Amino acid sequence: MDNLEKNTLKIRLEFPGCGVGGIAAASIQCQGAREYQEDSCGFSEVNPGEPADSFCAVVADGMGGLNAGAFVSDYAVKSLLGQEFGGEIPLPEQLVAALRRISGEIAAGGSRGGTTLAAVFCRREGVYFFSVGDSRIYLLRGGVLTQLTEDEDYFSVLLDRVISGKTTYKQAENDPDRGSLSQYVGSGTFLTPDISLTPMKPQPGDRLLICSDGVYNALSSEEILQSMTLSAGAAAEDIAGRILAKGYTNQDNFTAVTLEFQPGETAELPPEQTAEPAPVQYDGCDFSSFTGAGGCERNEDSFFTGGGIYAVADGLGGHKGGEKASAAAVDYIAAHAGEFSPDRLELLFEGANTAVRETGEGMSTIAACFAKDGVFSYGNVGDSRVYFLRGGRIIARTKDHSVCQAAVELGQLTPEQIRFSEDRSRLLKALGSSERLDLRQGYEPIQIQPGDSFVVCSDGFWEYVHEHDMECDRLKSSTSAEWLRRMIKRRMLNSGDGGDNYTAICGIFTDLPPQEPAKKRRFDRRLLLAAGLAAVMLCALAAVLIYLLLK
Repeated sequence: MDNLEKNTLKIRLEFPGCGVGGIAAASIQCQGAREYQEDSCGFSEVNPGEPADSFCAVVADGMGGLNAGAFVSDYAVKSLLGQEFGGEIPLPEQLVAALRRISGEIAAGGSRGGTTLAAVFCRREGVYFFSVGDSRIYLLRGGVLTQLTEDEDYFSVLLDRVISGKTTYKQAENDPDRGSLSQYVGSGTFLTPDISLTPMKPQPGDRLLICSDGVYNALSSEEILQSMTLSAGAAAEDIAGRILAKGYTNQDNFTAVTLEFQPGETAELPPEQTAEPAPVQYDGCDFSSFTGAGGCERNEDSFFTGGGIYAVADGLGGHKGGEKASAAAVDYIAAHAGEFSPDRLELLFEGANTAVRETGEGMSTIAACFAKDGVFSYGNVGDSRVYFLRGGRIIARTKDHSVCQAAVELGQLTPEQIRFSEDRSRLLKALGSSERLDLRQGYEPIQIQPGDSFVVCSDGFWEYVHEHDMECDRLKSSTSAEWLRRMIKRRMLNSGDGGDNYTAICGIFTDLPPQEPAKKRRFDRRLLLAAGLAAVMLCALAAVLIYLLLK
């Protein structure tokens, strides 16, 4: 299994405002223990040393056996790299159209083969990423490895059914067909690629891995992360070395393409825009919510949406105490939502605190945001959280009132280490814990812009859905329902649908006015009678004409 094919490349490509001035790329392929190589990969042509306007890297994993898989994967890679993209049509739409056309051509060619595909398309505005099937793209940023693409297999379809309550996670996990592909290039023109609708802004030091399933089926996420800390060329070599060292007798073909985003002449980012954004004309918000018990017997989370307020409460105390506490908190907010202004969110929390104490059982965390008159205010008590995103990036979030957050402030822990720390449940503040709590928030309100979005969630959600996951799935989603579905799937996959109760509300702000409710049409009996008479006369006339013709 030492039949390796290697390639390296350097691309000069500026990403204005990102501090990135170039990309180092490398690829490595191996036939593995198979009789033939069905993987293909490729880079778009660039002139060495000259600035490039765009760059594309593609990996395809062919299926079909003998020469069919190899031919189809090679055809898909070369066809995609040979496409010309431009004009006013958004790039994601052009990419989807190109993939559908290539898939249709393969299906019509009669090769009986197919291929999965994963690719990134880099332009000055950012990086678009997309996949069909189960070839994957990973991002390494700030020491965190994030899977950017979602496997398009039957298990993903089953998870949709789990979310809708039509089956259980255990039934989905045990389905014998869970690993079969639901999408692949060559199946015809009815493809729905997993694609970013908004480009990802790269950062100096970012690494991307584009790979076939022969890589991630052989290596753990931790092993991939360790390899990707190296330079592009060294990372590709290390991935291959780790796989070959396993010595699997049934090792599949594997292909790894690594990209390293390098700083430009200066790595410093330009100062943030200070000009006031144009105010949003309407507080239109497309929002969705979901709550699940996780691995617990009962769900002690509660949530509320209404009057521009979005709140999640996580009950503490076990048995029915936590359930009553969280319900008391959101019931108070629901009853008094219209009485408070966005700049006095702590007053809402004070009332909720009193309501929880009056139950005499349990305590509760809470996180809430308030959108009114184009302004977004937010706050929390405990370790439920609010995240605010702009341009697909988290630009603001709440801080936990916990021992772990205090350790982060002292430099004793990193934010990443909070998630699975033994002290994570040790809270410094919660509703119902004391008659008087300091509930001042100290978060500056944010002027809403169209496309801004948010997540309000309990700790059972953010424990398994990383901030990078939220950002990635926002880039791929045009609606809140789609965004939340993607995140819930991640939560299920990362936890095995276990862990604590979890609740999330996500919303996307628009500049569109609320839709007018459909008006009910009233039927006028006189019109109905007239229509009936007209129908009778037409029937009579038709009968006379038929009689005359027959006569």
